[in-house]
Amino acid sequence: KFYNKSLGAEKFKSDVKPVLEKALGGALRLFTEHVFEGSFYADPGKTILHVRGRMPEGCTIRQLNEAVRKMEQYISQFDEVKLFETKIRGYRNSSITVQFTDEAEQSSFPFLLKSKVESKAISLGGMDWSVYGVGKGFSNALNMDYKNSHILLTGYNYGQLFKYAEQLEAKLLKNPRVEKTEITSSQSWRSNTRYEYNLQVDKNLLASMGLRYSDYTNSLFTQLKSYKLKDFYNQTESQPVVLVSSEGTEYNKWDFYNMPVETRKGQKKLSQAGEINKRLTGKSIFKKNQVYQAYLNYNFIGPRALSKMVQEREIEALNQILPLGYKAQKPDSYYYWNRKEKKQYYLLFLIVVIIYFITSILFESLLKPLAVISLIPISFIGVFLTFYLFDFNFDQGGFASFILLSGLVVNAAIYIINDFNNLVKRQNKSLTIRTYLKAFNQKIVAITLTILSTVLGLIPFIWGGQTEVFWFAFAVGAMGGLIFSMVAIIVFLPVFLNLKK
Repeated sequence: KFYNKSLGAEKFKSDVKPVLEKALGGALRLFTEHVFEGSFYADPGKTILHVRGRMPEGCTIRQLNEAVRKMEQYISQFDEVKLFETKIRGYRNSSITVQFTDEAEQSSFPFLLKSKVESKAISLGGMDWSVYGVGKGFSNALNMDYKNSHILLTGYNYGQLFKYAEQLEAKLLKNPRVEKTEITSSQSWRSNTRYEYNLQVDKNLLASMGLRYSDYTNSLFTQLKSYKLKDFYNQTESQPVVLVSSEGTEYNKWDFYNMPVETRKGQKKLSQAGEINKRLTGKSIFKKNQVYQAYLNYNFIGPRALSKMVQEREIEALNQILPLGYKAQKPDSYYYWNRKEKKQYYLLFLIVVIIYFITSILFESLLKPLAVISLIPISFIGVFLTFYLFDFNFDQGGFASFILLSGLVVNAAIYIINDFNNLVKRQNKSLTIRTYLKAFNQKIVAITLTILSTVLGLIPFIWGGQTEVFWFAFAVGAMGGLIFSMVAIIVFLPVFLNLKK
């Protein structure tokens, strides 16, 4: 009752909670919600332009090959192109990877070629093209089938697995924020999944109209079907005769819903008792690690955090009722870096432990090292704000900047505290603010120059922009953290030492 009247009250959730989250959440909240959740891993390497193309459904691989050959001929005319490799795996899956000469790679030619390839793709038309790898990605695909949320189900029985997926689909559709669900065997765009038009007829409604199912289908097939008649004999030759509807090639979905047809009960619209839906067909069967897999793909209308919460809630609820051998989970995203691995966090913890023991021996105290270590998370605020304010991608280089900061910030604090301890011992003074200021003034110039020289030394790593994997994130993270560490050293260090007046 107390919770429902206080933290659980609607007024608190709508008016007070949003303000408190922004005021008390701090830089870490901004970083985790807006940067870390969208961070991805990238491999360093040479500049490569990727060109992908796929034909609409129902086309052939021969048609795709003709279009790709035109693109190849266009790319091959540029001397700056070192080589390109083309792969065609199906009529909806082709790729061209373009590599450049060393001289062209250091120039603006990759961006120029990307622009020219985009124009060529638009002029070819008739298929979906995407061009990426240099600058901002390009695509002329509508991506009408794209789904922004996915749940992976695995199990040893293929039929039963899809029944569980259908149960989850029905449950999700009760949520007004969920729409356009589909069950597939793979997330990959290489999947051979196709669509077909499915006619659904309401037999009860037909009966109320005084019609049978055969009456309905005969009225429809009259518009489409061809009939083989008795052969015609022309002297000594037999000629086959086929009766074809003159509207067979012209009858379409609009006619089905709007044009009346003749029935034994008079003219009726076929749409009065039926409807046509586009449905998936020809689902591929995927098996990984001896278990079948099914993806429930759906669109979630709302913020990413809410989508994630609903996804996790449904996965947890389904896993509680699934039998042994079946499991629901989040799909792995290959482009996200290994942020879930605990090894990297253990490394940061190990660094803190090592620093604590070393400074404990140096200061001959168990409390003063805590003042040194407390500066590490404060300096991390600079990293969080840098990536959030400038919308940089946080990759493995950003994590490396945390490790660098842990050493540099501690190094500055050790200089000041060690000099402070020496002054206290030599002059038999107490731990006063005056003594601390004397030690601070003796070391702050050297500390400032060290931080400034380190920041300036990292500038060359940001010249290449965000296309520089690891080094760009490492440089901007370290620079932001080092600049903010000055605030930690000047403001917070004397507070943690508990000095006397």
